[in-house]
Order: sequence, then C-alpha cells, then structure tokens
Amino acid sequence: MIWIYGPIWALLALTFSLLIRAAAKRIVAVRKKQLNYKIVQNLDYREMPQDILLAGRSYDNQFQQPVLFIILLGFLSFHSIETLIWMIAAWSYVALRFWHAFEHISARNLKRRTYAFGLSALLLMAMWLTFLLTQLL
Repeated sequence: MIWIYGPIWALLALTFSLLIRAAAKRIVAVRKKQLNYKIVQNLDYREMPQDILLAGRSYDNQFQQPVLFIILLGFLSFHSIETLIWMIAAWSYVALRFWHAFEHISARNLKRRTYAFGLSALLLMAMWLTFLLTQLL
C-alpha cells in the first residue's frame, strides 16, 4: 500500500506551497505598505488585493475536497484495496487539484478553474461511491 503515500505527499506539497505563497504575499505587501496590517489581521477581503486574496483562498480550498480524498485513501489502505484503477484515479485527482490551484492563483480563466474544480469533485464523488458500493456488496 505504499502507492497511497505518493498522492498524499503531493497534496501536502501543494498545500504547504500555497501556505508559503499566501503568507509571503501578505508579508511582502504589508512591508511595502501596499496592504494595511489591520486588513490582514481582520481578513477584510474587500480591501485585499486580488492576488493576495486568491493565494489565501486557494490555500483554504485545500481543506475541503482534499481532506475527503485523504480520508478515502485511509480507508483504501485499511481495507488493503490496491488496484491500478484506484492508483490512476488517485493520481488523476491530485493532478486535477494541482490544475485547480494553478488556475485559482493565476486568476486567468474562470472557466478552466471551474472545469478543474468540477472534474475533481465528480471524480472524488465517483471514488467514494465506488468504495462504498464495494464495501456494501
């Protein structure tokens, strides 16, 4: 079941890189006096520049779907379920999350960001449904 660690480590790397990006952007903006300390302290999103806001939201987003994904991988590990299909699905999900994060922080194309989000959500739902059905049948 060692393959399960790869997708988890990849998502951890994504999450921590987004954390560093969000924090660094806020710190630099406050030091350059482009952003008031009180705005950051109070998380006043109306006053926050778009790139800083998107970096923070992209980081926050990693604690939604990906948490459900990691729980699912834990169940797969517990039940010793390891097939090529699960491995492909897991890495596909990770790739979609990276794509979504990239589209989120670049703020270039809402349509692509929506596709990445929607596809990752559908894949995660399909993975959970498949797992639950195999456990019930």
